[in-house]
Amino acid sequence: MKVLFVLPNIAIGGVERVRLTLIEYLASHGIECRLALRRYQGELLERGLKLTTVDDLAPRGLHQFIPSLVKVIRREQPTHVITAFPDMGLLTWLALKISGSRAKWIHSVHDTQANLTSRSDRLGRFRYMIKSRSGDFCYRRADAVVTVSEGIRREILAKYVLAPSKIVTLHNPAIPDELLCWKRLPLESGASPCRIVALGRLVHQKGFDVLIRAMANVPGPWQLDIWGDGIERSKLFALAGELGLRDKIRFCGSTMEPFAAMREADIFVLPSRHEGLPGVLIEALACQCQIVAADCPQGPREILQEGKLGQLVPVEDANALAVAITRVIEGKHRVNSNLLLERAYDFTRSVCCARWESLLRDLAD
Repeated sequence: MKVLFVLPNIAIGGVERVRLTLIEYLASHGIECRLALRRYQGELLERGLKLTTVDDLAPRGLHQFIPSLVKVIRREQPTHVITAFPDMGLLTWLALKISGSRAKWIHSVHDTQANLTSRSDRLGRFRYMIKSRSGDFCYRRADAVVTVSEGIRREILAKYVLAPSKIVTLHNPAIPDELLCWKRLPLESGASPCRIVALGRLVHQKGFDVLIRAMANVPGPWQLDIWGDGIERSKLFALAGELGLRDKIRFCGSTMEPFAAMREADIFVLPSRHEGLPGVLIEALACQCQIVAADCPQGPREILQEGKLGQLVPVEDANALAVAITRVIEGKHRVNSNLLLERAYDFTRSVCCARWESLLRDLAD
C-alpha cells in the first residue's frame, strides 16, 4: 500500500498532529506514506520532513494545486488518498479524476456541523453554504468518510442521504502508549493553591472568555494557566484585568508539550462552544486531571461517557462552570484516576492507528 495525505499546511493543530502520528505508525508497519501540502509551511513541517517526503504543491498560488497534485498522483501511484477539510477534498477529487487514478479516497471530518452555523452574519451564512455543499460533494464521492466521533457521524447521517456503512468513526490517536505508565497522586482538598489549566487556540470557539468570567466566582486559592495563542489574546488579557484576576491567571503561550503542562495541573477545564473530538480533553484523561467541560457538540459527552468521568456544564454558562470547578476544589466531586486511565486507553496511538490500518486494508481488498 502507498498512502498519500493531502493537507492545506502542517501548522500546529489537531488534524495535522493526527496525520503525522498516523504516518509514523503506518511507516513502522511497512506502509509507504507521502504528504502533499498546498502551502509548504507550518510549525510541524520539520517533524513532517523527518517522517516522510513532503510535496510543495502550490508555492506561487492556488492555481498550481491541482496540476501539481495530478503530477504527484501519476508519478507515485498511491493506493489510498486521505484528505480533510471540504475544500481540500473537492480539489483532491478533481486531481484524482484528471490523473485517472484508481486510488481509494478517504475523507475525514474533524469538526461538528455547529462550526458551520456558528456565525449568523452574511459571511457566516456564505461560509455555511460553501462548506455544506462541498461537504455533501465529498461525502457522496469518497470511498469512505471517517468521523472522529459518533456525534459527528450522527450529524452527517441526519443531514445527508448516505449509506450508514460508508461513514466510519475512528477516534484520533491522541495518547502515546507509554504515557499511561505514569500515575498521579490523589488530589488533596485544601491544597494551596489549586492548579487549574486550560489549553487551546485563543479564539472565540474555545470559550476562554467564559472561563475567565467563571473564575471570578471561584473561591481561592487557585492559579489558572491558559496555554495557547491566537487573535483573542489581548482581549482575554484585558478581561482578566477588568475582573481583577490578572495576578491569578497566566497566559503561557503556545506549547509543544501539552502533557507536561497538564501533569502540573489538578483540574483541566474545557470551556469550548463547539468541538469535534477535543484532543486536549483526551490528553487530560491520560494525565488523570479532574475534568470540567462544557457540554458542547460533539466530543466532550462522548469522551467523558455522559459525565461519568468529569462534570459537564451548559455551553457559555459561566456560573455553572464556576460551581463545577468549586466542587472539585472543595472535594465534593472527584473521579478515580484508574477510571480516567482506562478510558484514555481507547485513544492510544496503538489502538487508534491499528483501526486506521484495518480500514485501509479493507478498502484495498
